[in-house]
Amino acid sequence: MMASLSSPSFPRQKLSIPLARTPIRNPAAIHLLKLCRNLQEVKQIHARLVVSGFLQLPSSAGRLLESYVTVSQLKFANSLFQRLPSPDVFAYNTMIRGLTLGKSPHDSILLYNELLLDGIAPDNYTYTFVLKACSHLEALSEGKQVHGQIIKSGIAPNTHVHSILIHMYTISDSIVCAERVFAQFSEENTLAKNSLVSGYLSQGHVEKARILFETIETKDVASWSAMVTGYTKNGMYSEALVIFRNMMVSQVHPNESTFVSSLCACAHSGALDQGRWIHAYLDKAGIKISVTLGTALIDMYAKCGSIKCGYDIFRSMPQRDMVTWGVIISGFALHGEAKMCFQLFDDMVASGTHPNEVIFVAILSACSHAGYVELGHHYFYKMIHDFGIRPTIEHYGCMVDLLGRAGQLSEAEELIASMPGAPNSIIWGAFLSGCRTYADMRRGSRAFRCLIDLEPMSGDGYKLAGLMLANAGEKAYATKIRGFIKQNDLETTCGTSLVEIDGVVHEFTVGDVDHRKLREIYRLWNGF
Repeated sequence: MMASLSSPSFPRQKLSIPLARTPIRNPAAIHLLKLCRNLQEVKQIHARLVVSGFLQLPSSAGRLLESYVTVSQLKFANSLFQRLPSPDVFAYNTMIRGLTLGKSPHDSILLYNELLLDGIAPDNYTYTFVLKACSHLEALSEGKQVHGQIIKSGIAPNTHVHSILIHMYTISDSIVCAERVFAQFSEENTLAKNSLVSGYLSQGHVEKARILFETIETKDVASWSAMVTGYTKNGMYSEALVIFRNMMVSQVHPNESTFVSSLCACAHSGALDQGRWIHAYLDKAGIKISVTLGTALIDMYAKCGSIKCGYDIFRSMPQRDMVTWGVIISGFALHGEAKMCFQLFDDMVASGTHPNEVIFVAILSACSHAGYVELGHHYFYKMIHDFGIRPTIEHYGCMVDLLGRAGQLSEAEELIASMPGAPNSIIWGAFLSGCRTYADMRRGSRAFRCLIDLEPMSGDGYKLAGLMLANAGEKAYATKIRGFIKQNDLETTCGTSLVEIDGVVHEFTVGDVDHRKLREIYRLWNGF
C-alpha cells in the first residue's frame, strides 16, 4: 500500500541527550521524546526504549511514532508503524496526519481505509486529516464518503472538522454543499466563516465573500488574511491593499501569508510606497525574512521599478530556492539587463541549483529583448541537452520572438515548422510581429491567417496586420482593417502605465488626456 515508504535501518549511535544510567522509566521517555528536535535525538531515545523493553508498551510506541512524524521523518515513522502488532487509533491518526502534511495525501486516504478494515473507530482527529487529504487531491467523491461516515458514526463533528468539510467542498467547486455544512452552525463561529470566505474567494465569488467577511464579529488574523489573499488571487490588488491597511488599523498583526499576498498586490499594482512601508514594518518589528517573504519582497521591488533594492535583498538572503532565483533573473530580464541575467544564471548553477523551465523562459526573454541571437541559441541548446528540459510553447515563443526581432524570419519559420506540437496564437503573434517590423508581407499574411484561424476575433491580431500593411505602404488595406476593428468592437491591448502619487496608484493609457490627475502625472514624469 505504501511501498514508496521503504523501511530504513536504525543504526546504534552514542546518545547525546542526557539520560539516566538506570533503566529509563516510561514517563521519562515520553518527556524526552517531546524535547527532541531532530532525527538524531529521536533515534537515540528509540534505541534506549528498545534496550529497556518499554517499546512494547503501546503508549511508548505511539509517542515515538509521533516524534518521527514531528521531525518529518515519514520513512522511519512508517517502518515503526508497520512493526506495531495492533496499532490503536492514536497510531493511525499520527500516521494519517504525517502523510497528509508530508504531501502524501493518497497514502493518507489508503491508510484511513486500512483503519476501517481493522475495525477501529475513527475520531474527529482522524476525520480532520483525512478530509485535508481529500482537499489536497480535490477528491470530492472520497470526501463525501468520509462525510457520510461521520454522520453515520453519530460523532458530533467539532469546529475543525466542519471547517475542513467547508474547505473540501469549496475547493472542489461544490459551494452549495459547503453552504449546507456552514448552515449547521447556529452560533457565531469565526473559524467556519473564515473557511467559507476563503472558499468563496477561491471560486471567484468575491461579493459573497465580502458580505460574509463583514458579518464576522471577531475578525482574527485568518479572517483578514483570507480577504487579502483572496482579493490578490482574483486580481483585485487595490482592494487587497485597502483590506491590508484596515487590518493594520484594527491592530491585528499580519502573518507571513498576509505579508506575501500584500507584497504581491503591490507588485502587480505598482504600489512602490506601500511595498516599502511593508518592508520597513518587517524590519522595525524584527520579523525574520524567510525565503518566501524575501522572494516576495524581491518580486515587488523588481515589478515596481526598483530592481536595485530587490537585488540588495537577494544578496542578503542566506538561503534561496528555485523561485527566488527565478524572480531575480526575471526581474533583471524585465529591466533589460540581460548580462545580469546570464551572471545570475551561472551563479545559480554554481550554487548547485538546477534551473527549471521558468528560469529558461526568463533567460530566453532577456536574450530576445537584448537582441542576443547567438546566446539565445546557446541557452536553448543548453536547456535541452545539458539540463534535459523539453521546450514548452513558452520557450518556442521566446525563440520565435528573438529571431523575429533580429529579422531572421526564415529561421523563425523553420523553427515553427520543427515544433512537435501545433503552434498556438502566441507563436503566430510573435512571428507576425517580426513580419510587421520588417514588412515581410508574404510570411506576415500566412502568420495572420493562422492566427485568425485560432482566434477569429482577435483584435490584437488584426491590429498587428494593419500595422504590417501600413509599414509596407498598403495604406488602403490598413485603413480597412482599422475600420473592421472598430465596426466589430474588437478589443485591442493598449499600452498602460502606472504612477504612484501621494500613495495612490493611477493607471493611464497611451493618449489618455482625460485623467483627473493628468497634470500631476506629467509633472512626475518630467521630474525623471
